[in-house]
Amino acid sequence: MTNQISKSTFHYYDKNAVEFACQTVSIDMHDLYELFLNQLPQRNTQSILDVGCGSGRDANYFSKRGYDVTAMDASAELIQWAQQHHMSSRINWYHLDFSSIDKQGWDIKFTGVWACASLLHVPFLELPCIIVSLLITLTDEGVMYLSFKYGEGERVDNERFFCDMDEARWKTIVTKITQVIEYDVWLSADKRANCKDAWFNVIIKRKNNHIISSTRR
Repeated sequence: MTNQISKSTFHYYDKNAVEFACQTVSIDMHDLYELFLNQLPQRNTQSILDVGCGSGRDANYFSKRGYDVTAMDASAELIQWAQQHHMSSRINWYHLDFSSIDKQGWDIKFTGVWACASLLHVPFLELPCIIVSLLITLTDEGVMYLSFKYGEGERVDNERFFCDMDEARWKTIVTKITQVIEYDVWLSADKRANCKDAWFNVIIKRKNNHIISSTRR
């Protein structure tokens, strides 16, 4: 990730880790969890990669449902907060940024990749490479969920870099992904109180070394 952008964004989360975690840890994500989990492959063991785990809210939910979770975040302070507040032997915590994913030896390791409101901090031109590195971590039939704030460009808001996404921008991303993929996208409302942002959601499923989506609106 562009160095100046990443430093500013990571610094924001390190500086505001406690406030951010407290504001987000109790948000009800149940409908998105069920949409995601219901599409995971039927396996004896399930393993989920939570990319940009933040407060650890989602990793904690998945672990309580019986899934093994690898939770990573680029903010050392958020990882520390999450570890202290979510004690589970099913969660392995990693202080890693997005560019380190392809160096972890995670090829074909996870049945699910959960990237909720995390890749929105990756510059548009760098997104295809990061998404490909995540696709490679999926097993056959594995499922990946992504979400971005709905919009048409890139911006800096309160020290954080944001890459917004809409249908046209996503189609451009897809043309730059080396695998042939099918996908499903939909819009949803923000789940935070008093916040009117719309969210752009994507579900992708990997099947037999190809990427194929299930249909949902």
